Amino acid sequence: MDINTLLRELGLTNNEVKTYLALMELGSVPAGLLIKRLGMHRAAVYNLLDLLIDKGLVHYVIQANRKNFEAQPAKRLFELIGSKKNKLEAQENQLKKLLPELELRRELSKESQEGTVYKGKKGLKSVFEDILTCNTDFLVLGATGRFKEIFGAYYLHWQDRREKKRIKQRIIYSDTVRKHKREKTLKHAEIRYLRERQMPPSTTFIYNDKVALILWSEVPMAFVIRSSDVADSYRIFFDLLWKTGKK
Repeated sequence: MDINTLLRELGLTNNEVKTYLALMELGSVPAGLLIKRLGMHRAAVYNLLDLLIDKGLVHYVIQANRKNFEAQPAKRLFELIGSKKNKLEAQENQLKKLLPELELRRELSKESQEGTVYKGKKGLKSVFEDILTCNTDFLVLGATGRFKEIFGAYYLHWQDRREKKRIKQRIIYSDTVRKHKREKTLKHAEIRYLRERQMPPSTTFIYNDKVALILWSEVPMAFVIRSSDVADSYRIFFDLLWKTGKK
């Protein structure tokens, strides 16, 4: 790989490469000599110099009230590589956050599904009743304590009915619940905690062949997806987070 190709792969345009390499050869020169060397329009060269200065590859010094432009030492190119690494790491972290959503979209395209929206406390009660009716163990991701806070006595009654049915649940709470609230000891339940920044924006119940995404807004809402493939994908995601959670 030659130097021109390397510089382009580091993010420089063809004209930026020409300008940078010309300054490396010329040393400290006024803009007029650089313009003559490059054979470009004056405004274009000044724009290229500004871009290279922003990238940390060129600077200027004042000599006899005149700007002389110089290329920065070649080791500054490592800073470009560092910037690309940081950008790639940020993109990788963002992809990790979006991966469950992307996988969900892929799964939704593979089978016939059913999606239902529920609004208000009455609507959410329908979802919670469905969980007990299915009479199978379930998972809760992103619990914040809002279920108990909003539904009060119904929540306590619901938990009692679950315990009598011996329906087991595994819950991943935000660690803010452990710091600021005290949950009563739940029977047939395992609980772990994750940092709040690791938690999804909604509370997710995974049960039977369904996934219920609950938003605790002023008017609470739930979106229930009926799909065995989607439910299985969420279970896999839940298990990954479960392993990193703290007791």
